[in-house]
Amino acid sequence: PITYDKSANFETAKRHITNAASQEGASLVILPEIWNSPYATAAFPEYAEVLPEVGAKLPEADGEIGASSKFLMTIAKEQHIWLVGGSIPEKTADGKIYNTCLCVDPEGRIVAKHRKVHLFDIDVPGGITFKESDTLSAGDTFTAFDAGEPLGMIG
Repeated sequence: PITYDKSANFETAKRHITNAASQEGASLVILPEIWNSPYATAAFPEYAEVLPEVGAKLPEADGEIGASSKFLMTIAKEQHIWLVGGSIPEKTADGKIYNTCLCVDPEGRIVAKHRKVHLFDIDVPGGITFKESDTLSAGDTFTAFDAGEPLGMIG
């Protein structure tokens, strides 16, 4: 379960990723959307982090990025897996927040970065109202990366 404790969320993700790679033999692991924090528009700004660009690799990117991307890059390399990092609230220099997925290769390098394009807004009269667009900015590109054989193109 996802909690308000980011460290606990890292431990949960680590346990599942390690199990999938070490115990089950997975070469590709995919995390859920907003795996590092509560899925709530009010929580996105608090949990948002600076994320690396495509091509970034540790330790070069270490001082410039948030803990969640460091975690993804490190565990992908440790487990030697392709990792589709669900999504993380991303904060940018211009103050925008995106729902962003980082994809990491088995060497710990960022091979793709996707900002969610279609934000989820719902307003049911007499029911639930939830608007990602109250907090998040929409991305504007399609994203894919080549994971080689036997996985191929992902995106």
